[in-house]
Amino acid sequence: MLEPAGETQLMRAYAGRDSGASRTLYERYAPRVYGLGLVMLGDRAASEDLVQDTFVKLWRGAERFDSARGRLDAYVLMVARSLAIDALRRRVTESRSIRRLGTPSEADGSPGPEDLATTGDLAARARRAMARLSAEQRSALELAYFGGRTTAEVAELEGIPLGTAKTRIHAALLRLREAMAETEEVEP
Repeated sequence: MLEPAGETQLMRAYAGRDSGASRTLYERYAPRVYGLGLVMLGDRAASEDLVQDTFVKLWRGAERFDSARGRLDAYVLMVARSLAIDALRRRVTESRSIRRLGTPSEADGSPGPEDLATTGDLAARARRAMARLSAEQRSALELAYFGGRTTAEVAELEGIPLGTAKTRIHAALLRLREAMAETEEVEP
């Protein structure tokens, strides 16, 4: 984790189109923004759009970041959360407009039976894979990816050393990937 002065420097470099700063910022925060998008928006494509929109907004407003008011990770996630809420509001508004206009259901953009079945199947496989993790691994993974916590925050919340938190998350991801691959091979 960077010190506040380092976070301010990183944002200044990002605003100045420094490719190294862009890469660092993206590598650190894109997975967390994507995870937040999946939780809030429930859609991969919308989550990918959220990542892009977040980094564009960060770049345009990089000078607004003030390390005296909070940490950079909190700022990035606050920007992403605000954009996700805006996207949800747009969905509600569009849905109401479509209903008011009486547009046929084919044009509503909601997932069809095949999409629902695929999503349901994927969710069931993910639940089975998560059930195969140890309680410690599952807890650490849920805090990190669904709760948007850093490994340091996971360590603090779980009352374990930072290295142990990193190991649990990494091991959980490996076991989850293996379990998902196994269920994919088994199912028709």
